[in-house]
Amino acid sequence: MSKIAKQKAARLFLSLWKLTGYRVKKIARFSEQHNLKSIAIISNTALGDFMFNTPAIGAIKNRWPDAKIVMVIQPRNLALVEKSPLIDNILYWDGKVGGMMKLVKALRKEQVEATFILHSRAPYDIVAASLAGSDYILKDVYYADYQGQDNFILESCLSAFYDNRKQGNIHLIRQEKRYVKFCRYYNAVRRHVYSGALQTSESYSPVVGIHAGASSLERCWPDRFYSQLIDMLLSRHADLTIELVGAPGEKALNQRIIEGMKMPSERVKNVAGTTNLIQLAEKISGFKTLVVGDTGPLHLAVAVQTPTVALFSDQNAIDGAAPVQDSAIHQVLSPADESDGVKGISSVEVCNAVERNLVCQDTALLR
Repeated sequence: MSKIAKQKAARLFLSLWKLTGYRVKKIARFSEQHNLKSIAIISNTALGDFMFNTPAIGAIKNRWPDAKIVMVIQPRNLALVEKSPLIDNILYWDGKVGGMMKLVKALRKEQVEATFILHSRAPYDIVAASLAGSDYILKDVYYADYQGQDNFILESCLSAFYDNRKQGNIHLIRQEKRYVKFCRYYNAVRRHVYSGALQTSESYSPVVGIHAGASSLERCWPDRFYSQLIDMLLSRHADLTIELVGAPGEKALNQRIIEGMKMPSERVKNVAGTTNLIQLAEKISGFKTLVVGDTGPLHLAVAVQTPTVALFSDQNAIDGAAPVQDSAIHQVLSPADESDGVKGISSVEVCNAVERNLVCQDTALLR
């Protein structure tokens, strides 16, 4: 079944669901006197999406400090929220229809009054919130949700939604900030929020991290360019160590990069698959800089204030996902000719950007 067909089927089902007496309440904006006691927040897609959502999560908690916050996430993102003072309960759901009724049962038990959908798959997220009896359902509707239609098919099933098309291609954090204005909370922070306590390991030599993987091939800088970059950095710095991080499935990618070097070196380590999410954040926090594409670890680095060299395919990608905080420590690179994609960025450009970060940190230490 196509995505459009799924949305239309969900709309029909929810129109029939009204026979049970359920009606989602329409709202332009919550009033200052409107107190909610139980709130669900759904952010159950990729790591990077979740990091983008943390300012909005903080804003919702600030608006209703006494409300119970129920967070619906992917299990792999648990480490980022399990000790957070913002979250009272955590539920797991992958966004698929198979686990939807289990989520509905759990949300009913929590007596959720409002559901904020930040990143999740339509239509199952809206159906789940409706079946759970949520009085208010608010969704940040993205371009993909429209499926080429003039209007969002499930608009009538929402209390309110933020139409990203009205503002063009703006940064995801700014989109979330405008979205939470429905809460009548205007000071939503733009910073990524990271609530974990980091235990950064001591290193006697500077470490540059590399994360070469990404969710799609067009976001990946070529293996051979990473190999060239490492060769250049090692030749310039006798005490520098390179660590290639990543998920277990990226270990082979890192090994290809190492094998593509001119000369093997003990100062280059493939540590993919050796850390959980918290350990990865701790490791990244100890890097002098991280070379990374448009992917989750970039946003972890931004959250823990590690300098980065971020590789983007074009200006649209930069506008939507580049770091917006601590801009002085983040080098954002894109190709001169956007038709070349990320492979249009040379290894020399990236090496020079890494050098700028290293020099800036050395200068800061001397002050």
